[in-house]
Amino acid sequence: MSPANLVCRIMLPIIIVVLPAIWQLTKKTNDRLPLAAYETENYKIESHSCLECHAEIVEEFQSAPHARTLASASDYSHWDRFLGKSFEDPSTKLNYRFEQRNSEYILKCESMNQMARIDWIFGSGEHAQTPVSLSKDSEGKPQLQELAVSWYPENGLGLTLGQTGRDIEKIHPLGTFHSGTTSEECFACHSTWLTLDEGQFVSNHIIPNVGCVRCHYDAKKHASRQSEGLPVTLEDLSLLNATELNRRCGVCHRSPDEIPEQDLTPDNNLLIRFAPVGMSMSRCFTESQGIKCTLCHNPHRLEDRSGAAFARVCHDCHNPTQPNHTVCLKVKPDSNECLSCHMPQVEVQDSLQFTDHWIRVYD
Repeated sequence: MSPANLVCRIMLPIIIVVLPAIWQLTKKTNDRLPLAAYETENYKIESHSCLECHAEIVEEFQSAPHARTLASASDYSHWDRFLGKSFEDPSTKLNYRFEQRNSEYILKCESMNQMARIDWIFGSGEHAQTPVSLSKDSEGKPQLQELAVSWYPENGLGLTLGQTGRDIEKIHPLGTFHSGTTSEECFACHSTWLTLDEGQFVSNHIIPNVGCVRCHYDAKKHASRQSEGLPVTLEDLSLLNATELNRRCGVCHRSPDEIPEQDLTPDNNLLIRFAPVGMSMSRCFTESQGIKCTLCHNPHRLEDRSGAAFARVCHDCHNPTQPNHTVCLKVKPDSNECLSCHMPQVEVQDSLQFTDHWIRVYD
């Protein structure tokens, strides 16, 4: 056998095994990362480009939480929530205060005489808003520091989620530093567009908030064909089945395939933040054709969060005219109390509650 043939016979099985593994790894990364993290001009389009034909939807969307998921410090319009206010961490007894110095906004840890510049504010304010600081790590890569104090609608200033019960000997007093990859993912889920330079995001080129193209991936092609008088095509998300659509939402709100199987238990409070995960584990989902996130949530507008609005969805199935579905015997058939028993608000820390989407009968 010639040396060339020998090499081929040795390498071919390796190639057959390794290449699919590499492809799967790449595919998994691309599936996991939100589209905003991709460095490609094929998708970049400003939401106002959609206004000409979709004015009502675009204008209505301005009130939706997704339209205000991220703001630079200079563009943020609610500094009254932070400036001049102080907060003491009850576990570490560290004192914090928000101040403005010339054109910069800072969080100062008065106890340690340290401060951090605030560069961005994360969050719509429906649950919380968290200031962050950007800097470079030891390798020169962008890193995000999630500052220790956030604002909550219920009680104002409080500790940022995940920073309660800290050991003062092991923490950075101003907040948690995140790696370049994690920092990129944070921005990707709160923005429409990230520009990448040599694999690193460029913060001053971010298009903040979750705009049209963030979910409608082919919007640029759609708009281009429209302007050229060609037949227009735009992916109809309503045609996706429940698993497919919820996985789209799960790119940022998490999907069950991202969670270790042993952690998929109803008593795991960490899952409460990840609505698509809990929903996918519910009997309402598994014993039906699936429940789409959009059955209850319209991403284009600020929704009615009253119990009646959501109970109407429950009553579509759970009513006396549907003999194949269980009817709750503890309340009247037209009761609006479905969520308080079967999808309650759960406090994950002081001033912060999320709806548990794992629909069930609670003990």
